[in-house]
Amino acid sequence: MQHLMKKLTAPKRLRTGLTSVFALMLGCTMAMAQDFTDKKINSVQVRYKGAKTVDEARIRNLMSVKSGQKFSAEKLDDDIRSLVESGLVDDVKMSGEESGAGMNLIVEVVTRPALAGVGFAGNVNFTDKKLAKETKLKPGVSISDAIIFDARQNLEKYYQGYGYPDVIVSHRIQPTNRKGYSDLIFTIEEGAQTEVRHIKFRGNNAFKSRVLKAEMETKEKGILSFLTKSGRIDVTNLEEDEERVLDYYRNRGYLRVSSTGFRREADTKGRVNLVMDINEGIKYSVGQIAFAGPMKVFSSEELTPVLTLTAGDGFSSEKMRKDIRTIRSYYGSRGYADATVDPDIRDAGPGVINITYRITEGRPYKVGRVTIEGNNKTKDNVIRREVPLKPGDNFNSVDVETTRQRLQGLNYFSNVVAEGSPSAQDGYRDINIIVDEKNTGQLSFGLGFSSIDSIVGYINVEETNFDITNPWNFRGGGQRFGLNLRLGAETQDFRLSLTEPWFLGQRLSLGTELFYRGAQNLSDYYEQRNVGGAIFLRKPLGNRSYVNLDLRYEKIRVDVENNVPPNSLFQEVGGRFTRPALSLSYVYDSRNALQTPRRGHKIDTGITGILESLGGNSDSFIFNLSGAKYWNLWYDSILEFGGSVNMVETTSGPTPIYDRQFLGGARNLRGFEYRDVGPRDPATGGVIGGNSAAYATVELSVPLVSSVRGAVFYDAGVVNLDSWDLGLSNYHSDAGVGLRMNLPFGPIALDYGIPLRAPDPVADKGGQFNFYIDYEF
Repeated sequence: MQHLMKKLTAPKRLRTGLTSVFALMLGCTMAMAQDFTDKKINSVQVRYKGAKTVDEARIRNLMSVKSGQKFSAEKLDDDIRSLVESGLVDDVKMSGEESGAGMNLIVEVVTRPALAGVGFAGNVNFTDKKLAKETKLKPGVSISDAIIFDARQNLEKYYQGYGYPDVIVSHRIQPTNRKGYSDLIFTIEEGAQTEVRHIKFRGNNAFKSRVLKAEMETKEKGILSFLTKSGRIDVTNLEEDEERVLDYYRNRGYLRVSSTGFRREADTKGRVNLVMDINEGIKYSVGQIAFAGPMKVFSSEELTPVLTLTAGDGFSSEKMRKDIRTIRSYYGSRGYADATVDPDIRDAGPGVINITYRITEGRPYKVGRVTIEGNNKTKDNVIRREVPLKPGDNFNSVDVETTRQRLQGLNYFSNVVAEGSPSAQDGYRDINIIVDEKNTGQLSFGLGFSSIDSIVGYINVEETNFDITNPWNFRGGGQRFGLNLRLGAETQDFRLSLTEPWFLGQRLSLGTELFYRGAQNLSDYYEQRNVGGAIFLRKPLGNRSYVNLDLRYEKIRVDVENNVPPNSLFQEVGGRFTRPALSLSYVYDSRNALQTPRRGHKIDTGITGILESLGGNSDSFIFNLSGAKYWNLWYDSILEFGGSVNMVETTSGPTPIYDRQFLGGARNLRGFEYRDVGPRDPATGGVIGGNSAAYATVELSVPLVSSVRGAVFYDAGVVNLDSWDLGLSNYHSDAGVGLRMNLPFGPIALDYGIPLRAPDPVADKGGQFNFYIDYEF
């Protein structure tokens, strides 16, 4: 085999400011004196040239070639790329030698030096000790491109956070007397400390300054700047802010708006005003839209209906870009990966333009190799099963983007790159996937407080990339594991769960759960304990919906309090019960986020059967329908409308207390106490629950400061004794205000609701505070 030399490509996150190191990649080689194709690899030997600063196990983990496999030059090429792109080696050379009927593979590496310490030059305003802490570097780690890049970013962000927008950080590696160890020296050009006092626009006649300011990430310094970080200048953000302002104009018809950008004008000491001169130009509308070019795959008649910018509309650069992406996606779905769309914009009279999309179709391709890099923990098959394209399929650029979205959605990786690239095979496109893994495990514990449960201690262990077949490591298999323990003054919870999202190699989730729940806060007249287990199957129906089949078996104990009088209905609810429940549900979820969604909606509907034939104490059926809709309005305000309807039908005896419906508290009627709305026991006045319940809520939230939103809300609901009874004679309502805080330890909500309508006078206890963890699922 001829001597091979390949130029490799580094991950995107390492390119900025570190281009000089990539010259080292040109020296990485695979040299074989003879052809070992398809021979068995008897051993893989790792040898170090120079100091050994990276463990051999880590070198091997970066390689896909293992002993026992057949020799493949392509796999060795991939391993060279993987080793160099890891940033842990300066040079790697692979060679082979005969060994019986097979061969031995020799991997010779020159590893990066280990970190002896960090030093600084040019820093005046911050001490070496403080800056060393901000780098987050620890002695002994390999001086890889990644840690250098991260350390420089950390230093720049630290300086920018204190008002030094023009800081420049560079570095050099300085050898020490200790073999294999070097110092990392950062040179800092601090620049001047500045803060933004005012942001001003000149020449803006079409839009008010406050409207343009709202488009910017950079904000004026305010009284809450210690929380919001306002007044700080990030040079990159400021350049993007200029484009955001101009884009605001272009999206509203001002095609030829221009500006020389923001300039800084001195104000008081240490503060500047940002000034942007704008030349708005005239407002344009679209006269005609046409297509040009040899179009064999699609006709103009097929593409025109999918356009969002049409003749007669005001010009919008955002809509035009969206239409270009749509056209390219149409071609990409047919395998035309090189199709290009160029908009030709020409004047067609005063304030009118015509747009012609000039299309170059290119040629169709098939899928060549699918390569994966960067997955040191996650198994290859966990990633490949998310790729809808296989070698030999018709290449589809839409599916390539779907692959990226799916992998990013797994939440295993901080960054995912999925892209097509030229293949060695004519008529093919390879798919390259580069992932940057992040920590998928979480251990949290502490104390909390809620208005429902008082003081709470909790321990949570979560691993979203679990592998039950990999003892002691337990990572990389794509399963989801959870262990949750919550001990409160009013409730005690324990849950142990495991979910396999690809059961039998299909997009079919199989999950199981063991649980215990003790509740003393459900009523003043009884306590309840549940213990049991569940198993479920979940099948996706497209990207936004799924059906779920759940079998849940639990033992329930209800203890009536000693102070309950003999004639009370609560005397009938106590005992020990068996509750086998079979549920079928359908969920559609188009929300853009689980926490603080700004658009989309969620619908959840289903039926649950509790059957005596499965060992239950009653025959009951529970029907539920719930939903929420979100709109993102002016100034990032969010309007939410939601609600639910629940019905219980029992065919043998009264409905057990644990299946009855209640309202009141943080999750529905916030102006009433927890579970304090519903039919009451005449003897005690306690809420005994009903068979029908419904509520609706509307809420408007607005941003106050960073990570804090204010909210106003209105809730209304009804609980009736009989099944299928939604009569409104007993409906209750409330209104109030609240705060939504996205804090480092979790999202917190604080609400104060005041009853507006309470046909049951006992339920009206005045305004109520609700304080709770605001997780949404």
